[in-house]
Amino acid sequence: MTEYRIKLQANEIKPRLQLLKKKALLIEPKLAARINEMGTTLSKYKNELLDKKRFLIGFLNEFYYDIQTYIYDIKPILNLPQGEIEKFCQQKNLSVTEYYWYSVILPNWLSQEDPKFSYWIEKLIQEEYSGSDEDLIIAITKTINSRTDGSASNRYILDLSMATDLLVSHVPSTLEPVFVQLTGMSNLRDEQLNPDFLNKQQRWNNTLSCWGIKRALLVTHDAQVNSANNLLKLADVMLKESSDRPNNFIAVIPFPG
Repeated sequence: MTEYRIKLQANEIKPRLQLLKKKALLIEPKLAARINEMGTTLSKYKNELLDKKRFLIGFLNEFYYDIQTYIYDIKPILNLPQGEIEKFCQQKNLSVTEYYWYSVILPNWLSQEDPKFSYWIEKLIQEEYSGSDEDLIIAITKTINSRTDGSASNRYILDLSMATDLLVSHVPSTLEPVFVQLTGMSNLRDEQLNPDFLNKQQRWNNTLSCWGIKRALLVTHDAQVNSANNLLKLADVMLKESSDRPNNFIAVIPFPG
């Protein structure tokens, strides 16, 4: 459902968000409050300035289109029988991972106070977000989605609020997707764990606990991970972990193992 999204500029997104806010007021006040919070933040800046900030305008497009999809497509079907939901997903070419994002994670984010929101939206505005792993995340997402045994999805909200680079699902599976975070190798030359990595792991665990995330994987990788062959191997690893792990697990694994 995300393939044909036209990139919008700030002067187009702002009024469209206001229309979505009016709709949300009738069906989901907390969603309207989140949209209003976004609009209040954006109103401080001229459209021309916002348009120059690549990651910010990328997030705003993603936010607008995802909220639109949630209000008009997903929310109306949430209480339908499972068979009808599966039929809808097939008609819309919506993977199990994307449906989980729209039906579980996005509503959860909208209904809760996000302790990091004001921090990371300002980080996007001030262009302090580098998107250093963007190429790798896009590449592994595409690699998994090109297969018949899995699906993956990435979002700014997952990254900035939930310490998650992508959601990964094994197909077919009745288990919830795995929240996957990628990071550089964690060992020093003497094979001792890097203190910076240990701190990152602790922050990762704290964030998972904050959002009640039960299935999560922290993958440490080397500098050669973003090659065609390694991407295929990494996809195999992620899908196997998604399939083999229990309902609840939090784990750290190296790649290559």
